[in-house]
Amino acid sequence: MYARQIEDRTLSFGVSGMLLRDSLVMYDRETQSLWTQVDGIGIRGALDGHTLQAVPSLHTTWKAWKALYPESRVLRKRTRRGSPYDSYNRNPNELGILGRRNVDPRLDGKTRILGVRQGGVVTAFPIDEIREVRLVTTTVGDLPVLLAAASVDTPVQVYDRRLDGSVLTFGFTDGGRALRDNETATTWRLSDGVAIDGPLQGRRLTRVAGHSAFWFGWQGFFPRSTVWHADQ
Repeated sequence: MYARQIEDRTLSFGVSGMLLRDSLVMYDRETQSLWTQVDGIGIRGALDGHTLQAVPSLHTTWKAWKALYPESRVLRKRTRRGSPYDSYNRNPNELGILGRRNVDPRLDGKTRILGVRQGGVVTAFPIDEIREVRLVTTTVGDLPVLLAAASVDTPVQVYDRRLDGSVLTFGFTDGGRALRDNETATTWRLSDGVAIDGPLQGRRLTRVAGHSAFWFGWQGFFPRSTVWHADQ
């Protein structure tokens, strides 16, 4: 997900019908520039070389989303039921629409990862491994991050661990529905990072943008990604 503003201009986007490394290529209607989906960079046209700002988002099921955010409003489009990509998503050997091979065997090609970027440093976190350990405290470049999933059915939340110049460390509380930091014993709501009890009540952790992707597709754009593993 990206913000639509470049400098003082708000853009609207459509699907170009083209692919780059098996990834969708967007175009903006205002300048007809082309943009990559994975890294949000303008690759052709008047805005060539500009970069869209990534916005934190969650990739999850409707059931899990509704449990976290029961008051959500829904944008419902008139379309066919189901997804034409269901069989593609289930087939571990089908890489890309036109067929590719996995050039980096550190992970299976269809491993679903969450990519986090900070400056020139890129880390790929296998989502199943995050859910297995439930809580990951690490750094990406100079950014201290927390990745947390209360269960195998809930989305992975990514937060910046810095607050007022201090770096916090966390553990789960309240059956996995909340976090508690070890430094101040403040309790934080997992769904939105708001402190709900303790010395820091009312403060909010900053979300970090993570990009959900298949490993083979992510690696095509970020071949120098570090791969995080739960046993590290």
